[in-house]
Amino acid sequence: MLVLAVAVVLSGALISTAEQLAAERERLARSLPAARLAYLGMEQDSLGLAALRERPTPTAPPLAALPDSIRAAASARGIEAAARIAGDRVEVGGRTTLPALVDWLATLHAEQRLRPTRLELQAAGTDGLARFDAMFEVGGQ
Repeated sequence: MLVLAVAVVLSGALISTAEQLAAERERLARSLPAARLAYLGMEQDSLGLAALRERPTPTAPPLAALPDSIRAAASARGIEAAARIAGDRVEVGGRTTLPALVDWLATLHAEQRLRPTRLELQAAGTDGLARFDAMFEVGGQ
């Protein structure tokens, strides 16, 4: 009788373990495609990073040409901007939407090696344009 009871308990444990194993296999089978996509995304990111590392660093434009270059980059994005040289820095003021401002700042940093050292924003008016004043350092990394 004791042997029968042990056999029943062991069979129940074995069945329970088999059910848990089957459930875990199903869960893993469902999550595998997402894990593969995440892996492919990381692989693409690493290839992109390697390509960026191989690109030569852009040279900084001459200081005298920066105001015109900054205004041109701004007007290409619909940003009203005025720029002037102040010592070894460039002061810029203007009006734009915040998404356009962020895109413009990223472009100035990537293409012209300008790094904002000061940025002041004033709330957007009824026209949706925010006023900004910025100071840029030349050759920022």
